[in-house]
Amino acid sequence: MKKTLMISLAAAAVLSAADAAKDPNAFMTHTELSYVTTEGNTNTDAFSFDFAGKKAWGLHSVRLDVDALYGTEDNIENKNKLVTELNYDWQFEKRLAFNYVVGYKDDKFSGYDYQFYTGPGFKYHAIVSDAHNMNVLGNILYSVDRTMDKYYDPVTGDEIKYPYPDGKAGATKVDGSEEDYTGYLLRMDYVWQIAEGFKFIQDASYRSDFEDADNYFVHSKTAVESKINGNFSMGVSYKIDYANLPPAGNERTDKTFMTSLIIDY
Repeated sequence: MKKTLMISLAAAAVLSAADAAKDPNAFMTHTELSYVTTEGNTNTDAFSFDFAGKKAWGLHSVRLDVDALYGTEDNIENKNKLVTELNYDWQFEKRLAFNYVVGYKDDKFSGYDYQFYTGPGFKYHAIVSDAHNMNVLGNILYSVDRTMDKYYDPVTGDEIKYPYPDGKAGATKVDGSEEDYTGYLLRMDYVWQIAEGFKFIQDASYRSDFEDADNYFVHSKTAVESKINGNFSMGVSYKIDYANLPPAGNERTDKTFMTSLIIDY
């Protein structure tokens, strides 16, 4: 079902791109698609979908970002992540804009059922040129982190981890918890147009809790893109997600390396 949903999202993105080519008022879209399958000693499938859609009118703009990753190994799920973020900007000065962000993350292998954040802030266009562009943002957030229920072997005490391939019968259950707090988000988006049709991209964000400085999350995406023709490019990206206080039994750092076909309209 998840795999079908991912493919449907990808198809919708491609159709959206086609519509954008016909309608100048449609969303401008950027879609990255990657699919890997292997057969033999192991049977694996992995699908990645990275989408950004932006609509501007006058001094206002809205941008939707979707980052999805799903994979299986020998028909057992080993990747299942969906991250979405919606940003609204009001460009009231040449280089300064009011920003409002709403974000949601669901990663079954992170130890969290979901993470949610929202709040106002400001975006500053720190560098604007033909070769270099950099935006810096700061937001005050209301955040909610919901951890997953945990299951443990009653004899050994070892955690029975998602997706529970052998079931949860007889396991000891520890209920997840929900924490809401006020915090902040700092973010930087940088693009270096190295040459015509070839660019370097660096995005980084830091999200934390005002009352507990040790509770913070870092995200980084480093990428290069090379244009094939007017609408298609090839890209290589490296993403890092870091949680300083992850749920018990989960790693702090999650890394993803992808090569993708990119569609821009």
